[in-house]
Amino acid sequence: MSDFISIMAERSRARAEELLKRVGRQELRARALAVTEPAKSVRPREGFVFIAEFKRASPSEGAIVSPRAGAFADAEAFAADQARAYERGGASVISVLTEPSAFAGDLQHARAAARAVSIPVMRKDFLVDPAQVDEARLAGCSGVLLIVRMLSDDELQAMLHAVLDLGMFTLIEAFDDDELQRTAALLTRADVARRLSAFANNGTNAAARASVLVGLNTRNLATLGVNPASLAGMASRFPVGFVRVAESGMHTPTDLSRAAAEGYTGALVGTALMRSAEPDRLVRAMRAGAIGDVHDGGAGIGADAISPLVKICGVTTAQMVTDAVDAGADAVGCVLAPSPRQVTPARAAEILRDCPLSVSRVAVMKNPTETLVRQALATGVFDCLQCEQADVAMVRACVESMSGAAGVGEGAGRVIPVVRVGEAMPALSADVRDSDLLLIEGQRSGVGEVANWGAIAPVAASRRVILAGGLNPENVAEAVRAVRPWAVDVSSGVESAPGVKDVQKVRAFVRAVKRVGRREKDPA
Repeated sequence: MSDFISIMAERSRARAEELLKRVGRQELRARALAVTEPAKSVRPREGFVFIAEFKRASPSEGAIVSPRAGAFADAEAFAADQARAYERGGASVISVLTEPSAFAGDLQHARAAARAVSIPVMRKDFLVDPAQVDEARLAGCSGVLLIVRMLSDDELQAMLHAVLDLGMFTLIEAFDDDELQRTAALLTRADVARRLSAFANNGTNAAARASVLVGLNTRNLATLGVNPASLAGMASRFPVGFVRVAESGMHTPTDLSRAAAEGYTGALVGTALMRSAEPDRLVRAMRAGAIGDVHDGGAGIGADAISPLVKICGVTTAQMVTDAVDAGADAVGCVLAPSPRQVTPARAAEILRDCPLSVSRVAVMKNPTETLVRQALATGVFDCLQCEQADVAMVRACVESMSGAAGVGEGAGRVIPVVRVGEAMPALSADVRDSDLLLIEGQRSGVGEVANWGAIAPVAASRRVILAGGLNPENVAEAVRAVRPWAVDVSSGVESAPGVKDVQKVRAFVRAVKRVGRREKDPA
């Protein structure tokens, strides 16, 4: 256990002892069980659980000063006001810090928030005793945080049973793979699994097993710094069937989009919301980033738009990858098909060796052989495989057959179908019709041919679309406004010669995309 967690645990035990001096354990449990209003259920929205957090301070940030008045003058009123803003923005859950010594928290803040909103409120604290779960329920909370590192397996189980006794939910928080595995072992114990199954099927929850969410916190407890990149590749390590929550270091819609792309089905966001002058709009924008809906609740391209993700395609050297990442690209693509930019799977592995895991790595193929697909998967470097509509069934079959094979990453299963548009959108094949992500471009790739934006825009209104074809730093802003895509893809438009990326053009392209939708008052 880290020193910080040890200190927090010691202080929490002292608070629990004081609580039990005031109210006996049996009386406290009886009072909690007697609460007539049932705990509110966690209801994912569009398949994602967004947890918006209220906190006034933290050891790593100090006082978190909101531009909205009242954070320290009237904390309860401010907590209620902030909670209402989070609910307006579309949050699924409100987390309230109640730890007093390091986070300026108080259980009264949670009580005020719970009274102000119709969505569930979670007590976030360093809880060590079931009595503190009872205390949270009496304050109107519907859920609590349980930190694996603070508790033995038996203690964690006792805390979970206390949660379920009261019909509440919990976010079980891990900091590493070992703790995720401890959580999985707990949740698959026969008695626990039986209770969870009964809870999930009693008609009160919108999603099975929403009584338990499992989180991975990217904070380093020694330095208190965060490393969101450590989320990469970890979603597959979570217990199967539970909401996977990304915690710490979530500040922008792009952060949420990356987490969702990694397989997370929930996120907890605090500091960014507390510092926002318009937390409801930021919740809305971040949720939209997670679910890929740039039009959600008015969060589309406009005054407070979400910038599309950027993919730099056709990288042929490690330096090009570095330049793209430094410029702010969200994804890079290696072309494995005949092209001036073609590389072999082995060469792609070298090029992408040092690419950060937070940047998606795409294998771009056209009419590939099964052998080429398997070679690409075997490199272990690709998150996604991009191919023509006609190739999708074969590529997916290869992915399925190699799933779990040595060297094949869990994140390599995403297949991105390419749809080629002419005067009108073509019919989608049966294999592609249900895909939630499409790359749409013109009839030819890599030659600067501009796609028919008017035909693509209606598709982008209802699903995630990566817009490609003829984009460059000069026209990409116009394209984004016309189509409103989830992402944009560029290759020849940022080159000085076929296959040679111009770093200045790459930077200009990314800058143009990220500027779209910013307020005019923001600096260029």
